[in-house]
Amino acid sequence: MATIFNAIAVFGGSLAKDPNGKWRTTNFDEGDKFGCLGDRLRVIAAHKLYKAGSSNLLIIASGSNERIDPDGAAPAVAEILKNELIELGVEPAKILEDKKSTGTYQQLEKLEKLSAKLNLKSVAILSNEWHLPRIQAMIEYGYALADLKKMFEAKKLVLVSAEKVLLGYDRAHWEKMISHAYESDAMKQRIKLEEKGIKQIKSGTYKFA
Repeated sequence: MATIFNAIAVFGGSLAKDPNGKWRTTNFDEGDKFGCLGDRLRVIAAHKLYKAGSSNLLIIASGSNERIDPDGAAPAVAEILKNELIELGVEPAKILEDKKSTGTYQQLEKLEKLSAKLNLKSVAILSNEWHLPRIQAMIEYGYALADLKKMFEAKKLVLVSAEKVLLGYDRAHWEKMISHAYESDAMKQRIKLEEKGIKQIKSGTYKFA
């Protein structure tokens, strides 16, 4: 997949903690009370796009630790995203961290500010396939995302599925895993809740804060 943007915003979701105490992004068989997640695919897909991109491509790793650990003992999701990207070969200087944004809408608000501050002309938001429809609804209906909406309408802001990126690079390796995940009850629960959120966004009853 050729990159036509100058920044990739990787929206973080949650984290898992291994028995050895190491924090990491989640796999498909890990999730929360809302269903499965699969955040690790976002990291791997971001690395693929980074390798295919221009030399000045910036990656924005986004996510706080508030929903992981309200007491603050856990690292910010953005920090773990950055560490995993570096482990895959991304230059640290090419990664910008947003450690303050907790939910998707806060991540979008921060991205709008960063796009203006850094004069970003084209941006890709990278997340899981199940997450993208709600991101799009927020951009289209959100009350404080006018600039992102204009970029989206002008096709200067694109939504990129981590699953599709990885299938495009190595279908033989990823197809079975992704298909199995999307057929699971946990994923069906996640998608059902995402669809409920989209309806609330469109009806004006969604709680953005």
